[in-house]
Amino acid sequence: MELTNPFKRGGSVTRTEHLEATRILQHLFNASSFVGIDFGSGPNHHLLYFNRDGNESWLSIEGPWYVHSSGPSFNEDEQLHHLVGLRRERVRSILLSEDNPHLELTFESGAVLFVNGYHEQYESWQAGDARPLGGEHFLLVAMPQGDLAVFAEEDV
Repeated sequence: MELTNPFKRGGSVTRTEHLEATRILQHLFNASSFVGIDFGSGPNHHLLYFNRDGNESWLSIEGPWYVHSSGPSFNEDEQLHHLVGLRRERVRSILLSEDNPHLELTFESGAVLFVNGYHEQYESWQAGDARPLGGEHFLLVAMPQGDLAVFAEEDV
């Protein structure tokens, strides 16, 4: 896989770069259904799978995340219960924040999955379009200290 057009996003990201990353995330996740989850090696590492008309995408979460629900809860068991409850639900929209690469995936029910995009030393999340991990055409990585690396084979 040879991807072109990489850039790192930090405090000096241009509006054009942010819009490109947002378009790629929308392409990967809007109207896709959340179809599965794998549990990673660490307590916060989860790999989520999405599908839209046979096109697969994934989101690997290695940092803090939570599902907005009727009441605030940061208990991992409760959060996993909320997340699994979203299985087969479609993503209505995805938002990439401008200050740090935090993600918000809003589902048809109105539930919101928030993924923290900032960690001082580690990648917080990765997203792509080839299973199990990688990017056939697109790969986005929330890098340490709020940078965002985007690799795109083609424009969206």
